[in-house]
Amino acid sequence: MAEGTFGCSGGERAGLPMPTVTPEIIEPQAQLPVPYLRRLDAIPEHQLYVARPGLRALPSGSAIMAGCILLQLWTLTFMLWAMWWPTPQTPQLLAFAIGGTVTMLLLVALVILLLVRRFPGYALAVARAPFIRLTVTDRRVVWSLPWHRHPLMEIGRERILGGILGAVDARGRGNAAMILIHGDPAADIDGNIHFDHLPDVEKFVAALAR
Repeated sequence: MAEGTFGCSGGERAGLPMPTVTPEIIEPQAQLPVPYLRRLDAIPEHQLYVARPGLRALPSGSAIMAGCILLQLWTLTFMLWAMWWPTPQTPQLLAFAIGGTVTMLLLVALVILLLVRRFPGYALAVARAPFIRLTVTDRRVVWSLPWHRHPLMEIGRERILGGILGAVDARGRGNAAMILIHGDPAADIDGNIHFDHLPDVEKFVAALAR
């Protein structure tokens, strides 16, 4: 066993007295580092803006995409109806209807799989968009989901330079951009993060101001 770790030190074995340690007393006016100040006197975090977007939070162009998907589903439904109505009366017609149905379902599954594998981030973002809660406080900006314990993403206020207001409708819903410091990994090529269809978007931009 190493000396001075879990065993006895050489001074103890020789019978020499051990040096005493005088506790350090910190004056009340001492300037402690920021982590210690927060630990001793915590400052509450104030919410400046909260958005629970719902279905309106879907990205721009989602309505057109949904229309194209519904058109394809209508075509698929018509083809299935043509194969199964009237009810196949012979084994050959029944085999054709079953084979055609299985083939079309496999093709649909293949297209969905290719889209998800090619654009996994976009597909996941579209699926999560109606459930994401956006919160701006005096310390950070947080994206969170109700079923996730930890935030999806969090950006400290020291990384945010401000906000840009875009088009706003009569209900106060509109587009905006959050300006980040140069080289921030969360920003796009222009150094921003863009938001579509935010409720009370003017309040969101005001909450980003330093």
